[in-house]
Amino acid sequence: MRRPALTSGRLRSKGRSPLWWAALWLVLWTVAALLGSASLAAPVAPDVSVTLTSPPDISVSAAQIETKVKEAESATDLDDATKAKVQELLQRALGNLQTANDYEAKAAAYADALTTAPAETASIRKDIAALQGVSPKAVPGYLSLAEIEQRLTQAQVEASLTETKLNEIDKALNERTQRLEQARQRITEARRSLEEVSAELNQPAVDGEPPALSQARRWAQQTSQQALWSEIRMLEQQLVSADVRAERLKAGRDQATERLNRLRVQQRTLEEVRNERRRAEAERAEADAKAAEAKAADADPRVQALTRRNALLGQALTELTAELDALGNSAAELNAQAERIEDEYQGARQRIQIAGVNEAFGQLLLDRRKQLPDLRVVRQQLAERQDALTTSMLRQLRYQEERHRFEDLDAYLDEQTAGVDPDQRAQVRQQLTDAAMRRMDLLDQALQLEETYQRTLGELNFATSELLETAARYDDFLAEHLLWVRSSPSVDFKTLKTMPAAAAWLFSLGGWSEVGRVIVHEAMTSPAFWLIVTAVAGLVWKQRALRSAVRATAEPLRRVRTDSFLHTAQGLALTLVLAAPWPLLFAGLGWRLVDSVQATAFTRSLGEAGIGLAVGIYYLRAFRALCISRGVADRHFRWSEQVLVRLRRSLDWLTVLLIPVGLIVLVLYNQENGAYSASLGRLALIVLMIGFAVFFARLLHPSHGVLKEFLAEHPASWANRLRHLWYPLIQAVPLALVVLALLGFVYTAGSLLNAMVSQLWLALGLVVLHQSIVRWLIVTRRHLALQAALERQAVRRAEAARAGEEDGGASVPQYEEPGADLASLDEQTRKLINSLIFFAAVSGLWLIWRDLLPALGIFDRIVLWHYPAVVDGIDKVKSFTLADLGIVILISFIAFAAARHLPALIEILLLKQTKITAGSRYAITTLIGYGIFAVAILLVFSALGLSWSQAQWLVAALGVGIGFGLQEIVANFISGLIILFERPVRVGDIVTIGDTTGVVTKIRIRATTIRNWDRQELLVPNKEFITGRLLNWTLTDQTNRLTISVGVAYGSDTRKALALLAEVAREHAQVLEEPAPLITFEGFGDNSLTLVLRCYLASLENRLAVTTELHQAINDKFGAAGIEIAFPQRDVHLFASRPLDVRLNGAGFPLAVEPKTAED
Repeated sequence: MRRPALTSGRLRSKGRSPLWWAALWLVLWTVAALLGSASLAAPVAPDVSVTLTSPPDISVSAAQIETKVKEAESATDLDDATKAKVQELLQRALGNLQTANDYEAKAAAYADALTTAPAETASIRKDIAALQGVSPKAVPGYLSLAEIEQRLTQAQVEASLTETKLNEIDKALNERTQRLEQARQRITEARRSLEEVSAELNQPAVDGEPPALSQARRWAQQTSQQALWSEIRMLEQQLVSADVRAERLKAGRDQATERLNRLRVQQRTLEEVRNERRRAEAERAEADAKAAEAKAADADPRVQALTRRNALLGQALTELTAELDALGNSAAELNAQAERIEDEYQGARQRIQIAGVNEAFGQLLLDRRKQLPDLRVVRQQLAERQDALTTSMLRQLRYQEERHRFEDLDAYLDEQTAGVDPDQRAQVRQQLTDAAMRRMDLLDQALQLEETYQRTLGELNFATSELLETAARYDDFLAEHLLWVRSSPSVDFKTLKTMPAAAAWLFSLGGWSEVGRVIVHEAMTSPAFWLIVTAVAGLVWKQRALRSAVRATAEPLRRVRTDSFLHTAQGLALTLVLAAPWPLLFAGLGWRLVDSVQATAFTRSLGEAGIGLAVGIYYLRAFRALCISRGVADRHFRWSEQVLVRLRRSLDWLTVLLIPVGLIVLVLYNQENGAYSASLGRLALIVLMIGFAVFFARLLHPSHGVLKEFLAEHPASWANRLRHLWYPLIQAVPLALVVLALLGFVYTAGSLLNAMVSQLWLALGLVVLHQSIVRWLIVTRRHLALQAALERQAVRRAEAARAGEEDGGASVPQYEEPGADLASLDEQTRKLINSLIFFAAVSGLWLIWRDLLPALGIFDRIVLWHYPAVVDGIDKVKSFTLADLGIVILISFIAFAAARHLPALIEILLLKQTKITAGSRYAITTLIGYGIFAVAILLVFSALGLSWSQAQWLVAALGVGIGFGLQEIVANFISGLIILFERPVRVGDIVTIGDTTGVVTKIRIRATTIRNWDRQELLVPNKEFITGRLLNWTLTDQTNRLTISVGVAYGSDTRKALALLAEVAREHAQVLEEPAPLITFEGFGDNSLTLVLRCYLASLENRLAVTTELHQAINDKFGAAGIEIAFPQRDVHLFASRPLDVRLNGAGFPLAVEPKTAED
């Protein structure tokens, strides 16, 4: 089998031989050409050895160059361009000379260090030995507390300065290797540059170039040569003296370390003496105050009250002193912890930059990450100390006010002894004087202690903030570099051999006997233990009652009148309580196993595992309780029974798996033996991952999972189209984590599994939130629909009950106040809800994965541009990153969705307030939409780094341009805003503008829509409503006057007709009594006597119908009374004094009658 392969290989090689020969020939030709060019260039190369071993001969000085600069400025034979070039070259030459002088000075310093540094190092070492031979001085006993405080402050300042110096030395030593390497690289570059400059100096002058320019260029080249030579010499001296200078730095570091240690010892000694002295003074003050109180037992009540207050204040001083001592210890611990974390952080950074992260170092960093303080606990402590600081400031203010009262002691004593018997007044006054003097001393001491307490709290809070910042940076750094580091070896025979030992430790009788001992101890000494047990037992006992209560919340949902979202909220609350027993048991027992005074390593591991597992169990049990039969998901959310059955089975199966396996995983990863977690812990983690894969496979299967009905109802959706993609992917993710765990990336697999589980909790929470909001929307819509139906029913009943049923009365083509389009509002609100849920999901996913995947953190490091900003009054330059751009895009999308759909939600909320009219609702929702856009623009500008001071000129320019170019549009927009704020017209108003009367239906940015009685819509620019004449029939009062004119025949009884008109107005129910109807006799017409009825209606809704009814009533009453309603008539008089001339003009034509004229 081999021979044919070899033969074939030779044939192919032989076939390619011409190409290989051509390539080889081309390479050789190229090398020859390069060598030839090098040989041709060799004769013109400068003597580098001379350049490097001896300084260049420069015959120019700074004074000469400055003189030439002045001559060039006043030269008349040079044009401007040449003059500028000459000055540029001369200035460059001056700069080169200055640079060369600086390098020479540094080279001389380095050369001096070769001879002086060893002696200085020896002197420093001698000083260190002298310091070590002297014991720290004791604190003299005669010092007062104030003097001790002063010495302590001085020691703290010196320690801070020494620590700063020590950090600078450490930084210099740490950067020493890097600086030396940079120096070597710079020497190579400088020598290359020196060769280039030397070659340029050997070039002849350019023909036709002005002498001044040639001389300036030569001086620039010579000085550049001098600067480069000086730099090379300086760098060489730096390398030569590096060792002796490093020894001097190390000696200085040792000296600073020794001095810092002695200062810290002195500081601790002073603090102990200060605390002891302060404690003694407080105890003495308390004892004196109590003795005075006992001595005044038989004294005047005023004296007793004051001495009692003194005793309480003395006790408070003792307690405050104890708190100060505790704060001092906490501050020392925090500073030590912050310093340790900072050292570990810097060391890890340097090592990773040099050598990266291997398996052993990765395991070390993992252990260090576990040892980091819990930032949540530290933040809680910081908040508590901030509250304590506020309380101390209030106490100090109260002490100051009381101390101010005692400044005029005589007035105080006069006030207190005003009602005392004159015979005892002197004695009481003396006793009060003694108590008041003691009170003032106590107040002064309290004020001083409070000030010290506040200062100590402030320093402690600052140290806590530094610790938080350092720990957070270190944690982010570890999270970024540890994700893809192998934390354990791959699974092999050694791993399997460790499993029995891990199982023996986990199930050891000794460990579980420790658990039993801790539980017995807690049961005998801890009330919290029995509180937990009682709560769990009560919840277990009430499980059936809680289930019945949850199901009872669904009963009122059957009728719209009794339905309310409060029933759903109550059901959700009861569901959360229903799921609480077992998670509460795990969390409570875990808490006691960790915090007990008899806790051991085994009990702490088990307790921390129980606390961590309680959260997951609670999520599962809560969602399982949500899905009970006739529960919230069944009756409130209307989920199908098939979906609920699948969910119950899947959640029960996952809970049974999670409790034992998850407990094993957490216990083994919380203990300190890495071999146990890498063997049995890894196996349990793999089982858990496989369990989640099975869970997702059963729950989300497209054919028989919870999404079956959704996919069947939405066959064209992307979820259905891509089901063959996302379903295998969901199954593959846990299995991929299994592979990672087997390969040794256990930390990576565990972190990714934790993120995946967090995504599951996020999804479940968003589902419940979405369904709750939809449920509220449905309830609100049903109530509004019921309310509208009841209102329509009431209107119909009122119309039916009206006196005198109207037949054929023409109803006005009216536009009722626009009601809510519930279907449209519902659709818009659902879109808003879906958008908000989507943004919440994206934000949640970002929070889950941001600290986990370094790839997401890269967006913060991609800088798009920089912009100036003022931070705490300081001008700074900030960076706009790709992450900031994502935030801008997110804000824009949220603002767009909110401005488009939020007004619908606001209108639904306003519909509940029945007193709010449609016009008011429309104005509010429109202004809210504008406000959302304005806030979004401000947020986007802020995220982009644009402040008003930067954008005001752009805004001004745009304002001028828009004012001229879009004058009408801007005028209409501003007019629209005025309409919405001033509200001269509202949606639903009946207006007349020009020759059009109708109802306002929409008020937009540019125009307002009016619908007339013919259902035609007229768009009127908003400017017309502000600058033009407008008749609003319903602005402040819908009362309107109806005028009816009646003409009666001459000879009619006008008094009776007027009385009948008044009777008609009085009998009609729609005619208002106030203002009263007015009936007048207007005048004598050509054909009738004109009577006018003026009456008032409450609204325009039935104006035409009322007009018809009044006309009918007037006609009936006048007819019954025999009053004739006149109609237009005209008398035609014919002169028949002579006969008419009638002629027949022709067949088919009418007769023509012509009157005879006078001539005829």
